[in-house]
Parts: sequence; structure tokens; C-alpha cells
Amino acid sequence: MTETINPISETFLFHSIQHFSIPHGEPRYQPLHRHPDTAELLLVTEGRVHCKIGTHSYSLPSGTALFVPSGFWHELDYPAAPKQSGYRLSFASPHLKPDLVTDVPQVIQVDDLAGIIPLFARLEQENEQPHPDSRITHHLVGLIRALLDRSANTQNSLDSREVEKTIRLVKHYMEEHHYRSLLLDDLAAKFALNKYQLSRLFKQHTGMSPLQYLISCRMETAKQLLATTETAVASISFRVGYKSATQFQAAFKKSVGTTPRLYRIASTKES
Repeated sequence: MTETINPISETFLFHSIQHFSIPHGEPRYQPLHRHPDTAELLLVTEGRVHCKIGTHSYSLPSGTALFVPSGFWHELDYPAAPKQSGYRLSFASPHLKPDLVTDVPQVIQVDDLAGIIPLFARLEQENEQPHPDSRITHHLVGLIRALLDRSANTQNSLDSREVEKTIRLVKHYMEEHHYRSLLLDDLAAKFALNKYQLSRLFKQHTGMSPLQYLISCRMETAKQLLATTETAVASISFRVGYKSATQFQAAFKKSVGTTPRLYRIASTKES
């Protein structure tokens, strides 16, 4: 099993710090690039910054931070706003390899923004000295790391509860609307996820894919109708979301192990 490493908690060596402050209404764009030997920590203190890392896109409002692992391709977009400001902290992490970061980077909501900004400012001030003291920079980076690590841990705990709630809502929605044509993209968009997130999180919490759960909802309804009504199989197929009786019967036999007609006969004998 691959160990998941928290990149913020990992020991790293200070490299450089840059403060950015973009005047009112001036958009800026930093094209696609990567840093093979250094990772980056982006802190947004005012405005909003858009960052794309690989195939993942992030929107960072004021008071959030994002970790960009070393070697990862990324680009930054600073849209026109009243003001954009923040810090970019670069560091080398000799023990952290990109292939050990198993999860996509997360946007961290900083718990104590007022407390962490002076640490970045002091780190920048020390870096501008003719001979920066490595003891001071190491101490400041350690404090920044600890504060962000605490924010990330708190956020992950809250996120876990939010994910559980979201999956419950998704299940509830599917149970009530299984007769409709539910596309994964539409279902994900309804609950503010992308289809890959929905598939992964749903499987983690239920043990089955969204499609499997949808089929199970349809089959349970079909079995109830077959056992308690005389509704024609063709009508039942449409009532539970299938476009044709043939498609429904194939799905029913695959799921239940028998045909709808035989299931109805067996249910009648049992009653």
C-alpha cells in the first residue's frame, strides 16, 4: 500500500519568497511552467487567483493557500479585480517525490490569516538581507508550515463530514428520481462535483458506483411492482427508467438472476 504523505508536513528547505500585488483592474497571466527541483506554496491575501495544475483547476479566494508539488506543470491566472495580492513561497523538499503525493492538491482555508501574513512578510524581509540567517528562515517556514498543516487537518475533518452528507443527498436524489435518465455529468453538477470526484467518493462511501446504485434502485422498484401489482412488464420497464422492455428484461435478469415474468410468478406463489 502506498503511503500518503502530507506535503505541508514534510521537512523542506527555504528557497525564495515573492510578494505579488496587482493594481486595480489589471489582469495578469503566468503561462504554463514547472519547477523540477522546487515546490511552491501560493497564499492569496486579497482578490482571487485561478491556478491550473496538470488537468485540475482551482479557484483561490482571499484567505486560501495551495501547494504545488515540485515537477508539476502549472499556470496562474490573475483576473482583473479591485486588487490582487499574496505570496509565493518556493522551497526544496529533498525527501518528497511527486509520485508519493497520491491525492490532488487541496485548497486550504487558512484559519488564522491575520497571524500568518506577518510570518510571510517577515520571511520576505529576512530574504532581502545581504546575508539571510538560515536559522530565522527555517524557523519562520516551520511556523508557516505548522499553521497551514493545522488548517488543512481541520478542513479535512470538516470535509469528511460534508462528503458524507453530500453522498447521502446524492443517494436520496437517485432513490427518488431513478425513473429518469440520470447522466453522471448532470448528477455531479447538481451537487457541485465533477464526475470523477462523484464516482470516487460514491464508491468509497457505498461500495458501488453511482450507476450500480441507480440500477439497484430501479430493480428494487421493479420487484415491488412485479410482486404487488399486475402492471405489464413493458409498462414497468418505462416506470423504472428503461427505454425498452428488452433493455429492462436484460438488466433485470443480470441483476436478479431471473426474468421479470418468473420473478412475478415466484412472488405470487410465496404470497
